[in-house]
Amino acid sequence: MKKLLFIVGATLLFSCGNADQKKEEVKEVIEEVTVEVTKHGEEITEEGAISPAEFLTQFKGKDSLEVKIAANIEDVCAKKGCWMTLDLGDDKSMRVMFKDYEFFVPKDAAGKIATIQGVATMDTTTVEMLQHYAEDAGESQEVIDTITEPEFNYSFEATGVIIKEESITTNAK
Repeated sequence: MKKLLFIVGATLLFSCGNADQKKEEVKEVIEEVTVEVTKHGEEITEEGAISPAEFLTQFKGKDSLEVKIAANIEDVCAKKGCWMTLDLGDDKSMRVMFKDYEFFVPKDAAGKIATIQGVATMDTTTVEMLQHYAEDAGESQEVIDTITEPEFNYSFEATGVIIKEESITTNAK
């Protein structure tokens, strides 16, 4: 009987001692958000800026609207940065010019977020001007030649612009 107890006890000790121990490795992930801000024209703040959807609602039935809007930049003049277009959603965009041609924005601002302050209107853009914008944007002559109709669309004269770009860096430790 003592032998049996000894064998059972030894078996239990060895089986417990040979159990695989799982080690969990914990990695710390650090995300660092960097925000680069540039300002152009008159000094403005982001406070009070409305979304493109709010802008479209407020503009209904008006000829012009003095407003501050925050929206994504779709395109920028590739030659000088003398105009940009903003995404208003619902396949609508708005061309932004700068008051009295006094300032420009960086030519690489497409894809960044802009807060603009100024006056929005509805305006007809001539074929010649649309072709000029297409040329400024670096479009091919084939694309420029397809522009044959004037365009009635949102237009904006900005007195001040803030452009923000957020980038996220992830480091695993």
